[in-house]
Amino acid sequence: MGSLGIIHFAPLELYPPIQNLLNEIAKRNPKAKVFVLTTRTKVNELSRFELTDGKITIVRLGSTLQGRPALVRLIGYVYFYLLSFIYLVARFPDRVLYFETLSSFPAYLYKRFIRRRAKVFIHYHEYTSPEEYQLGMALSRYFHGLEMWLIPKAEWVSHTNEFRMGLFRNSLIPLRGFNEFILPNYPPRSWFQEGKRNRQLPLKIVYVGSLSLSTLYLREFAEWVLEQNGDVIWHIYSYNFTEDARNYLLKLKPEWISMNDGLDYRKLPAVLKDYDVGVVLYKGHIANYIFNAPNKLFEYLACGLDVWFPTIMTGSLPYRTTNVYPGIYSFDFSTLKDLTLADVTNRDHYPANNSHYYCEDALKPLMDAIFG
Repeated sequence: MGSLGIIHFAPLELYPPIQNLLNEIAKRNPKAKVFVLTTRTKVNELSRFELTDGKITIVRLGSTLQGRPALVRLIGYVYFYLLSFIYLVARFPDRVLYFETLSSFPAYLYKRFIRRRAKVFIHYHEYTSPEEYQLGMALSRYFHGLEMWLIPKAEWVSHTNEFRMGLFRNSLIPLRGFNEFILPNYPPRSWFQEGKRNRQLPLKIVYVGSLSLSTLYLREFAEWVLEQNGDVIWHIYSYNFTEDARNYLLKLKPEWISMNDGLDYRKLPAVLKDYDVGVVLYKGHIANYIFNAPNKLFEYLACGLDVWFPTIMTGSLPYRTTNVYPGIYSFDFSTLKDLTLADVTNRDHYPANNSHYYCEDALKPLMDAIFG
């Protein structure tokens, strides 16, 4: 068996899907020689992601560059890409998997100039539109141009759902004929918790994720919670928030709405099980969030929670359920005054419909493609 090089520019601690993949590789292929090239996170609340099983080496080349001065960012990018390329040449893997356009450059150089027969696998956590490439960072736009050579030669190119893949495919016209796959972001089967039929007041709701007043229905949902006069308790866990969002939440009634530090991914199941409902709050300000079925939807569900999400999220609509528990519901979050607690707490005679969305099943096609 040869070796696999994985390039994931963003810190592993911020991306549960790559953590799940590495855990699965270590479990299913303990003898596989794998190395991961990534960066370090500066989020103090998150502990370092490590693996105790398998022959997986994690190499952190510098720190995340968001919010740093331009010159520091440039030096950081050069440092990461140069050392990643050197590492690929030195380890000479016969397979390379990279995540997102910002991770593509070392894989492109390696495949094009060093080992033409190396097999390349590509996965996109997010969808980036042509307009976003044009208006965004020049480095990302340049790398995406190089991907036009790489994508048709890849063994695997995946997005998280059919909606995003369709948009991606159309954005590559006239490029045709690449090996496309769907790789959804599900949690491990070990997260499973039985759903609770009975809902008692106060209804306990949780939100885990980034906070923004402009891109989330944060204000709208907070106002609805306050209108319930204590019949709803909302707890928020976040390590990534805008200052205006934080200041807004801190001015509200802390006995009904509280903001807490973010959590390590592996600690989430123990916390989530104590709630009744998990909310997703994206306003869908760009296509990536409209055509989105986010990690949190499946993580809440796996822990036995009902899930509420805005109807604007087209990518989540196929997962809606009715008259089962735990349930997945969509609402117009701009008019939540029409939502009553009786609508979402009464589940008499509803059958159980526990989650069957788990990463072990979702990752199997990619694992088979890489390891055979």
